[in-house]
Amino acid sequence: VNLGPITRFAQEAVFKIWRLLSLLNRLLKRVCPVSICAATIEHEMELRHKNDMKKLEAELHAKAKVDRENQDLYIEQIKVKAAENRATVLESIKTAGAVLGEGFRAFISDWDKVSATAAGVTLLALGVYSAKLGTGVAARYIEMRLGKPSLVRETSRLTVMEALKHPIKTTRQLTSKPTDALKGVVLDPKLEERLRDIAIATRNTKKNKGMYRNILMYGPPGTGKTLFAKRLAQHSGMEYALMSGGDVAPMGREGVSAVHKVFDWSHTSRRGVLLFVDEADAFLRKRSSEMISEDLRATLNAFLYRTGEQSNKFMLVLASNTPEQFDWAVSDRVDEMVEFQLPGLEERERMVRLYFEKFVLQPAAEGKRRLKVAQFDYGKLCSEIAKVTDGLSGREIAKLGVTWQAAAYASDDGVLTETMIMDRVRDAVKQNRQKMEWQTEEEHRKRTPGGFSVSRQGWSSPKPPQLTETPAVS
Repeated sequence: VNLGPITRFAQEAVFKIWRLLSLLNRLLKRVCPVSICAATIEHEMELRHKNDMKKLEAELHAKAKVDRENQDLYIEQIKVKAAENRATVLESIKTAGAVLGEGFRAFISDWDKVSATAAGVTLLALGVYSAKLGTGVAARYIEMRLGKPSLVRETSRLTVMEALKHPIKTTRQLTSKPTDALKGVVLDPKLEERLRDIAIATRNTKKNKGMYRNILMYGPPGTGKTLFAKRLAQHSGMEYALMSGGDVAPMGREGVSAVHKVFDWSHTSRRGVLLFVDEADAFLRKRSSEMISEDLRATLNAFLYRTGEQSNKFMLVLASNTPEQFDWAVSDRVDEMVEFQLPGLEERERMVRLYFEKFVLQPAAEGKRRLKVAQFDYGKLCSEIAKVTDGLSGREIAKLGVTWQAAAYASDDGVLTETMIMDRVRDAVKQNRQKMEWQTEEEHRKRTPGGFSVSRQGWSSPKPPQLTETPAVS
């Protein structure tokens, strides 16, 4: 049998197997050292951790054993320290008590020291109380001198802050001489005469330090009541303070203290204060009225309390359009009543000329403003305006002057013509009539029993009028 090829094939297979085994051996030599190293490190860490845990456990057991064995010793040490601290505190208390006792016995046995101490404590208490009370009084006094009450809207009384802000104005006011009480006020000749007498009497009352008389000025709005009150204060050398009755009701409970502050402030004036209350009927109305609140009633009582007697510190001037709404106690405190009526023909002509010159002619003559006046008869025009402005108040006529000035500014060339003036006058008369119609309708609605009324349940509709037969007149 020929075995040559088989032998060669076997030899080749054996050679290849040998080479493969050689390669595997080489690979194992490279990989095994890394694995063996990692396993060795992990094993060492585990052994170290076990040794640390055994060491810590042994230390804890040893410490616990020592603590159990020395527990009695620790307790004994704590007891000894507590006893020592207690003995120290008791000794300190005894020493302090002995010292205080000896001092107190020595103090009691010496009556001079007792008297001096009692006097010192009394003076100290009195000083503290006086300082507290004096600080409050001084604060209120400074507040009254430096500021003005919240109810006072306008005043001629100078404050420190105003004097520092306006030194020139303050100097002029202090050096100014008393002016005519009716300067710039256009009124009926009879009313002017009566008001002049009041002004002279008020001025002489101030000079002789007498008691001032309270005045009620009533009439339509815009007839010169506020203006005369200011002129009266300036003429008599008094300070004036203006407040509105409509400002009292919104204050609620604070109204009582606000009213007291006004009168306290008035008493601090050396020159005297003319206290002008505009729209006084807003809070001085009848206390029996259902429309007045409890707070407003309390404020009215405070006002009546402060005005119950005549004063040489302040003069009360009330202004109202409806004086019939005053409480009877308020009317009792009024010494004189003056009625201001709407201006008549002569007074209207004087007013028209006054305000035409003030708002039109003077600015045009100065040439500093964009205002010129066309050529026409000024005197004749003023007379015609006075005739057609029947029913207008002094304030409305003064507003006419401002309206003429505005009409000139609104024109293209700034020239005020006669036609422009009369157009503005007709508009003012028309507006005045509309106001009068509204007022008449309001008064008619209030007086008519079948008109709308307000009840607690809400608005109630008007009742239909009942027709009744009118008896025949024979």
